[in-house]
Amino acid sequence: LLAPSAAGAQSSVREDGHRVAALNAFADALLAVVARWQASDSVIKTARAGGYAGRPNAFREVDYVDTASKRLLARVRWLTADPKVAQMVEVNLHDTRGALIADYFVSYLLDHRNAPMHALINLHNRADGLRAFRQFDPFGEVLFERCQGSHGGKAVDISLDAYDWTVSKLDVPAAIYAACFGSLPDAPGGFARPAEKFAAGDTTDAEALLAEMDVKIATRPGDAGLYVKRGKMLFLMGRMREAAADFARALELDPTRDAAWYGRGMALGRLGRLEEGIADLTEFLRRNPASSLGYTKRGVRKIWNRDFHGAVADLTKAVDLDPSNAEAHDDLGVARAQLGDHAAARVHFRQAIAIEPSYAKAHHNLATVLTLDGAHTEALAAVEAALALQPDNKGTLLLKGVILEGLGRTEAAAAVRARARLLPDGDWSERSALR
Repeated sequence: LLAPSAAGAQSSVREDGHRVAALNAFADALLAVVARWQASDSVIKTARAGGYAGRPNAFREVDYVDTASKRLLARVRWLTADPKVAQMVEVNLHDTRGALIADYFVSYLLDHRNAPMHALINLHNRADGLRAFRQFDPFGEVLFERCQGSHGGKAVDISLDAYDWTVSKLDVPAAIYAACFGSLPDAPGGFARPAEKFAAGDTTDAEALLAEMDVKIATRPGDAGLYVKRGKMLFLMGRMREAAADFARALELDPTRDAAWYGRGMALGRLGRLEEGIADLTEFLRRNPASSLGYTKRGVRKIWNRDFHGAVADLTKAVDLDPSNAEAHDDLGVARAQLGDHAAARVHFRQAIAIEPSYAKAHHNLATVLTLDGAHTEALAAVEAALALQPDNKGTLLLKGVILEGLGRTEAAAAVRARARLLPDGDWSERSALR
């Protein structure tokens, strides 16, 4: 899941010219950032020769280090045969305090440069004795997440295939998952445009807007609406504790602010304070009983809390209110499957797909339930549909291997697994999306 295999990357990108262009543009944006440091007198460049098995001296690896802070800004492998061409690029983005908030990675095959073989965005969080990152591709797909450190006096070391967060969380205590990943965004947002991020210096656009909001609140501290607006901004930035505090302040000033009940419920859920988050969403729903979105989000938090019966009730209400709510159908399928009702789960996964045919996760979840039920032929069709949408999704490739094995196609299963094994080490997950 972390990144496409060499062969898979080359075949898939040739089929999609837009994907090729986007991946190369992402790599070019990183090289443009490096070019600024290449020409800067305030950056130390340290070079060394390197190579690969059978290809010694294939590249010249250069570290770019900020003179004042001694922070590693970038590392690039320039081809020895063509010194202006990069085979691998790593770039780090730090905030104004010097903390690493994002890093980027692209690499090409030595002899094939149709598009990068790997293209990754890692967003980082470090707090309360924990270090975590969530990984995306340039198209916004979540690939992987990792957390290490300690929480409540206990060691934490979590590595998750984040294809389906809702289900992945079930194997990890909710409070620990939230402490690790609750402050990280669900999508890369502006971080998918690295040239813009670095052009703005250490202050992101969101941080600039946040500074403006701070000034407004300082001059109008009794305006509940301003706290709601800042809370939304903080939520989108992944700063859940601060977001929850702002929503709480808004409610102190004006308990009728529905957006604050909803926002605090969302933020508290991300922080692992599930009962409190559910209570806030319950108040929001009391005030907005026709909100399909509200029932969907409360239902998801009940899944995180392993209250599958409660989740079924909420998500059923969500689809009753809005039959076109694909997210609610998919999550309802997850809750039904967790309760062992695979027939009902299949109905909801198929409904999600009918509403939104590009909903890759629903195809994946359908394939998983069919596999668990031994319906391998149907499962193969479902997993192929998921892979048609996301051909390099590791979790789905692994699921396809299981399905092929179930069909007795051992050689084909081995080939799929071999493709997956070409992905970087340390990112394996044998979990199914549903159990």
